Amino acid sequence: MSTKFKVDVSGVDLNISENTITVKGKEGELKTEIKYPFLQINLDGTTLHVDADRDIAYQKAIAGTLAAMVRNMVKGVNEKYTAELELIYMHFPATVKVSGDKLIVENFVGERKPREIKLPKDVEVKVTGTKIKVSGIDKYLVGQVAGTIESKIQIKNKDRRVFKDGIFITKKP
Repeated sequence: MSTKFKVDVSGVDLNISENTITVKGKEGELKTEIKYPFLQINLDGTTLHVDADRDIAYQKAIAGTLAAMVRNMVKGVNEKYTAELELIYMHFPATVKVSGDKLIVENFVGERKPREIKLPKDVEVKVTGTKIKVSGIDKYLVGQVAGTIESKIQIKNKDRRVFKDGIFITKKP
């Protein structure tokens, strides 16, 4: 007896080819590749069924992961995911700005050279004061960009109890 995972795909245009699932909505289009031949994927009206060939734990886990990915894709193409970050400084007044495809942090802990983070084209980054908002239709990419910003703008080789400066995630996607 195998477990079937169901995904509601109402409100989007879903296309299943041999090894690709494409989801189109009002915000954009996302694709994911199906890498496992033991997965059975069927579209029944507005419900996508994801199942494995056999009742083996790892196959069921992969089927559940693919169903969750499609759920996230459906939600993302209907309404964008958003992550929020905040710049905290105690010693030197740092500034954040977006210039082209880069996020630039100037005067971070008094550094002369600004720190730059290259941003992918599929995410949108807005800066208002010390607040940074990262948004996009791909949940994984939005989370990755927010995590990259947080990890690149932190103090190393100093006491974290004294130097609390950095950019920190305040809301996950």
